[in-house]
Amino acid sequence: MHRNLPRLLAIAGTGLLLAVLLADVVLRQRGGRRGTVTAAAQAGGAATSAPPTSRPATTASPPATTTAPPATTAPPATTAPPATTEPPAPAPAAPSSVPMSWKNAGALIVDVTAADPEWLGRMMRSSGFGWAALPMGGPAPLAAPPPGWAERFEAASGLPVGGWSVLGDAPGEDAAAVAQVLRSRGLSFYIADAEAPYNGRPDRSQAFVQAFRVLEPTLPAALSSFCDADGLGLGAWAKAGFDFLPQAYVNDFGSSVAPRACVRAAARFFPPSRVHPTVACYGGRQGYIPPAQFAQLLAQGGTKGFSVFPAETLVRPEDWQAYAQAIGSLHIAATVPPP
Repeated sequence: MHRNLPRLLAIAGTGLLLAVLLADVVLRQRGGRRGTVTAAAQAGGAATSAPPTSRPATTASPPATTTAPPATTAPPATTAPPATTEPPAPAPAAPSSVPMSWKNAGALIVDVTAADPEWLGRMMRSSGFGWAALPMGGPAPLAAPPPGWAERFEAASGLPVGGWSVLGDAPGEDAAAVAQVLRSRGLSFYIADAEAPYNGRPDRSQAFVQAFRVLEPTLPAALSSFCDADGLGLGAWAKAGFDFLPQAYVNDFGSSVAPRACVRAAARFFPPSRVHPTVACYGGRQGYIPPAQFAQLLAQGGTKGFSVFPAETLVRPEDWQAYAQAIGSLHIAATVPPP
């Protein structure tokens, strides 16, 4: 037994050494695991201790909608409301046309630039007048009336528009120039103003009317001249179908040229039915004669149809209305129907 003691001690020492080594290994493994867990715990605690900066994402999907939402259809289309603007006013009716007649009251114009054609046309028609004559100048060559004036006057009044010109000492040349202007402007009648160059020269009257009637055989025409124009050879004018418009300018020459005196002076060639005196609208050497006074003088002459000269100076509506009243009450001109 003593002989085996060292062997037993060696074995026991060896076993003790193995036990110590085994215990050390176990202790190391446990210490490493505890450090790992502690570090993980510390890391996890630090991660969970901070407050979240946003709502955690929802991982679960919302339940499927089983009922479809109502359809959002567009509202039905509506008809646009009618425009609220007033309908345009109907255009005024054109005035009725008045045929040319020397028995109507008329107007001779000297300066068309001083007369508005629409205003003058409406004023004349509302006052019972029946025609207007535009200046053509003269002696030849003539100056045609400005384009558009006659058309605007006719559109506003329905009255015919003619022309008048002064004759010189060349009757044939004057007649040709007159006919050319009348045609170029479409004028409806003509008034020849024959004064000094024709006084005492009845041959010139004959030459003019003959040449004129060759060119214008049926156009309404009239002679404007002195109240006593016997020296012109009135017979030639009367036979050529001209009426007579004596210049009854009482405001310049007094009662010797009153309408009644003019009728007597022309009686050998023109009956009163073809005499239509022209009265003045201006203040002459004898002063100004108002329309009402001229109307009385016209009534005393027993004629029907007259004219005023120059019409553009008759700017007061009451003067036109004075002639209108005289036409209705004294019958110094034919009655022109309203527009």
